[in-house]
Amino acid sequence: MNLTINTTAKIILVSAIAAFSAEPISVTTKSGVTATLYGFASLNAAYEDSKSNNGNFANFVAVSDLTNKNDGGWHLTPNLTRIGFNLSSGNDSTYFKANGKVEVDFYGGGSGNAPNPRLRHGYGEISFGKTGFSILGGQTWDVISPLVTPTLNAGVLNNSGDAGLRRAQLRLTEKIPVAGGSVDIAAAVVRTIGENQPYNTTSASETGVDADIPTFQGRIGIAIPLWVKDKKFGLGVSGHYGKEEIDLDATGDTKNIPTWSANVDLTLPITGAITILGEGFIGDIGENLDTYAAGIGRGFAANANDPESVKSIEAYGGWIALQAKLIQKLAINVGSGIDKLNRDDIEKVGGREQNISVFANATYNLTEAFSLGFEYLHIQTDYLTAGTQKVKEADLNRYQLSATYGF
Repeated sequence: MNLTINTTAKIILVSAIAAFSAEPISVTTKSGVTATLYGFASLNAAYEDSKSNNGNFANFVAVSDLTNKNDGGWHLTPNLTRIGFNLSSGNDSTYFKANGKVEVDFYGGGSGNAPNPRLRHGYGEISFGKTGFSILGGQTWDVISPLVTPTLNAGVLNNSGDAGLRRAQLRLTEKIPVAGGSVDIAAAVVRTIGENQPYNTTSASETGVDADIPTFQGRIGIAIPLWVKDKKFGLGVSGHYGKEEIDLDATGDTKNIPTWSANVDLTLPITGAITILGEGFIGDIGENLDTYAAGIGRGFAANANDPESVKSIEAYGGWIALQAKLIQKLAINVGSGIDKLNRDDIEKVGGREQNISVFANATYNLTEAFSLGFEYLHIQTDYLTAGTQKVKEADLNRYQLSATYGF
């Protein structure tokens, strides 16, 4: 969309006004697109009694805990602060309706007091009349495993049962009305996000860019009302398939390894105040899932002395959570998740083999816009010693306070 100087000034003014108002405020661009500002300012303060992989968001316990137990620390960050615009067109026709989203947070690197923005969502979508069919292009959530664990920790339960991230994609979706709800069918071609080449360090391409095909994702789900008013039961199955190409040496010898998964997601309202959520990639059917925030951040096992032996690491896991809002303004969530790797795949190289997380949190709204929250998170990460069957446990307890002002 083309913004005039005046429109840009309006957006800046809207951003300032939003600091004092929780009501959505919109501006209309010269091209007729309405941009509605939303987001929140946030401070998260956490104490960990041992080192996690990243103190500002914890996914697993750092290997250093095995030799330096209880090396805790404090982490204070505003990085979860989020700013976004929902976009809608005022020039829609009878047959086409357009919308979109641009959203950023501040987990894009930088220093502790000068974090860089990170694009979360940036896409446009067009719907075809009343057919239920739509096309989306840009970056947004994966088609697979669409639910998000209700944690205060910005890392949710990624690498501990909650698979799926965001990436560039071209997505086709069909919504078929059924029994007051819908059957949703989605298919997408997505970017294969790989890793740095493990052997040929002179190669300019990472393993996903080198692949001959993109990654394909798909999901079939149903969302229908059952016994709880204004809430829908949801059940979906999804999966993805792609390849990464590994340069075994500098002469052009390569090997393709797969990345794939099969997944299930569930939303089950019990009462108007209680809902059960869960997801899983079930059995030994998920491979090379590190860039899907699964497999405890491990995709393939690379043996420096034997490049030909490189292979995907099989993984499985899942999570379950209970959401409760028993009194107005107070929300409570409890849950747990697990990621586990096939030991045979990592026996020669060792490293993270299993990751279990348990959490409980409560959030209270002091006003419509301002909330305070507290969360307890326990993580246990098991490390396998290379060439043996010996497993060592690394544990941490994390206590987190959050203050969030939404607009």
